[in-house]
Amino acid sequence: MESQKLSVETFVDYLETACVRIHSAIKRQFALHRIAPLRHRYWMTRNNRLRVRYVTGLAVMVVTGFVALVGTPSSSLALKMNSQTILAAIEPSAHEPVNIAGMHELDESLTEASETVNTIVSSGIRKASLAIKKPERPLFKQLEVKSGDTVAGLLQSAGLEGNEAYQAVKALGEYYDVRKVKSGQKLDVYFKDTADDSLEFAKLTMKIDPVKEISVTPSEDGYAAQIDEKELFARKYARKATIQTSLYGSAARASIPSSVIAKMIRIYSWNIDFQRDIRKGDNIEVLYEAFETEDGEFARYGEVLYANLSVGGREYPIYRFEQSDGDIDYFEPDGMSIRKTLMKTPVDGARISSGFGMRHHPVLGYNKMHKGMDFAAPTGTPIYAAGDGVVEKAGRNGGYGNYVRIRHNSKLKTAYAHLHRIGKGVKAGTRVKQGQVIGQVGTTGRSTGPHLHYEVLLSGKQVNPRSVNLPTGEQLKGKDMDRFKALVGNVYQQYVSLSEGLKFAAFGDKADDES
Repeated sequence: MESQKLSVETFVDYLETACVRIHSAIKRQFALHRIAPLRHRYWMTRNNRLRVRYVTGLAVMVVTGFVALVGTPSSSLALKMNSQTILAAIEPSAHEPVNIAGMHELDESLTEASETVNTIVSSGIRKASLAIKKPERPLFKQLEVKSGDTVAGLLQSAGLEGNEAYQAVKALGEYYDVRKVKSGQKLDVYFKDTADDSLEFAKLTMKIDPVKEISVTPSEDGYAAQIDEKELFARKYARKATIQTSLYGSAARASIPSSVIAKMIRIYSWNIDFQRDIRKGDNIEVLYEAFETEDGEFARYGEVLYANLSVGGREYPIYRFEQSDGDIDYFEPDGMSIRKTLMKTPVDGARISSGFGMRHHPVLGYNKMHKGMDFAAPTGTPIYAAGDGVVEKAGRNGGYGNYVRIRHNSKLKTAYAHLHRIGKGVKAGTRVKQGQVIGQVGTTGRSTGPHLHYEVLLSGKQVNPRSVNLPTGEQLKGKDMDRFKALVGNVYQQYVSLSEGLKFAAFGDKADDES
């Protein structure tokens, strides 16, 4: 073909046409109108020509994108050749005409470039679509039981079919009565993906306490449940406190658990009356166990290993010790058991509302001998057997209401009156141990309010429980005494080591009152 000369304007028209082709290819691949409402007038003029501001941008995009996406020697060479063709076509100055043969080559190059970009963009989009992950569906759900919920209903709301939920609850019932589930209980449900791109139930777990967890999984016969228990480790804690107003309040401020204080009261109740003997300024020291899981989660409190009460300036240290015959008790440093024949206070947290002796009877309205001690306490407060013995009477007894009498030896007996309820299994002829619960505080019989009427009978006659001379417990001897002495030094050293840096926790009346 004979060379012809074209003006620069004609070249621009060619370039614009090529850019439109490339733009159309990109537009088809990206489908921008599907992603965002891009209107035709944003890109094209009224004469259906690409707006000038995009011509340059598209040209730069083509060259830059081609180099970046392809990046191969052959493609780079093709781009270089096309670039040389473009330069050759426009090599003359702007005032000189352009070679028409060069323009044909330019047109073919741009067409080839448009197709190449079309291929590159298509490949890029395919790769991008493969790289984009589908939204992950939750394979785990934690459910919380609320008032009115049922376990089966919760499982169905999580995605299980009705029959699946029923079978899972049935398996769960092997270790736990789901009818007794409480608000706040959490259940963890796990799923797994299937071949048909759906979710399938994989496992249900329910933690019933810090140690025990039940899991339910699909099996060949339907669903199977098993219970897993974590191993517990004993950890020792040392605490000390100074009593200001409230025993429990001062102990709580020193981080002494209330259950540990309750154990201490029961241990010391054989020779200390916590309602009358404890005073402001008295001190508490205690070394106790707590059982925790391997990851440090608390499970339960253990035993009090050592305690020391400073009451009125006198100290009462005690140590827990197991004798060679298997009996476990608390002993003073000299090996004497703290356990006396009778406990001084057979009920926790009670105040003495009436002592032994003459008084104006609150019901009969005249002075009458009061042959026991009254301990005021809320209805339902546990009552303990003051000593080992055999139940002699348990039932209604006139003005005494619900009544229990225990024979401790041939001469000594104790009686408990106005009980709200007599303890399960407590009846005439049964043997009870000191500290065993025999009933609950009440107001049956001739009574004006909930309290325990407590009597001590010596040779059949009521005597003042606070003045009766009672024998002490046993004394350690021989090898038991040798082992106990070694234990005393070891346990006390543990307390000192763990309590280093601790100060007696003393708090004002206001803080204690708030407890």
